[in-house]
Amino acid sequence: MARTTDNASASATSANSSITNVAALANVSIATVSRVLSGKRTKDDDIARRVRAAAAHLNYSVNYAASALRSTVTNTIGLVIPTANDPFCAQLLDEIEPVIDVDSQQLLLGIGGDQATQIQRIESLVGRHVDGLIVLPAWGAYLSAELEHYASTLPIVQVGGRRCSFRTSMVSVDENAAMEIVIGHLAERGIASVAYMAGKEISFESAELFTMFHTQVRAHHLNTEAEWNKFGDRSVQRGFDCAMRLFSEPLVQPEAVVCADDAIAFGVMVALHSLGLRVPEDVLVVGYNDSPIARTTMPPLTSVRPPFKQIVSEALRLLNDGPDNPAHISLAPQLIVRESTNCQR
Repeated sequence: MARTTDNASASATSANSSITNVAALANVSIATVSRVLSGKRTKDDDIARRVRAAAAHLNYSVNYAASALRSTVTNTIGLVIPTANDPFCAQLLDEIEPVIDVDSQQLLLGIGGDQATQIQRIESLVGRHVDGLIVLPAWGAYLSAELEHYASTLPIVQVGGRRCSFRTSMVSVDENAAMEIVIGHLAERGIASVAYMAGKEISFESAELFTMFHTQVRAHHLNTEAEWNKFGDRSVQRGFDCAMRLFSEPLVQPEAVVCADDAIAFGVMVALHSLGLRVPEDVLVVGYNDSPIARTTMPPLTSVRPPFKQIVSEALRLLNDGPDNPAHISLAPQLIVRESTNCQR
């Protein structure tokens, strides 16, 4: 009996050694070898061909019975977001949940509004042996060390924000293109001046968009003033307060306001109404995220819509490809034009 146990142990060691050798020869991770040879990685690319060639060279084949017993596949995907109240996060959740469900997988959600909490959520999901991880960094959070730690063994896709690791994949919205579309649209309406209510100043993304705003304003020969353009919270109250200060002044006022979020834009529209100014006849207003609020304001709000279906599709595809050869996919947004900018100067 002891000899039988020793033989089984030797066989298991040999099997583990073989898949390790295949991974080393193909220059990929063990997880990728497993996914390719089991058929879970359906993409037929150079990685898949290297794995199959290495397996053939080493005369390695998968023991499916043993693999089933020791399989680490949990059919779960981890998703870490800053908050479920954010329009972008909420719409991404709405889009990803049914897709995951069709694939007979489960979505495990971790919510963290700051760097420390997001790190805890990532570690918790990894501890639950998720098959892949999608991370939306919180504003100001930089998760480089945490993502790097797991990048070699777990497929990870970052969505939005500043890229934390070049060893993980990323799907982002082309924010520069978004600002170019917005300012170009307003210029076509014949405005001469525009204000920008940006997001939080501490955010790299907000600072980058702020720079792009000024670049596009100059490119279209429009006017803006430093006191018009402010950083702040993405809230209705912030939009209302800023617009009340801006448009109560008897000096020159902007003909359009670009907002970093639909909630800000809604606050701006409420303030303009209370001051007796009309949208869009007196002031044009543009929001961002094309959240449900954009379709229910009076008048309906022109807003930038991120390509949520594409974001989910690309993120899940990159997870399925495994942790090797990470990629960065940048997707173009769409400007949904509604009545809040439907006025020609």
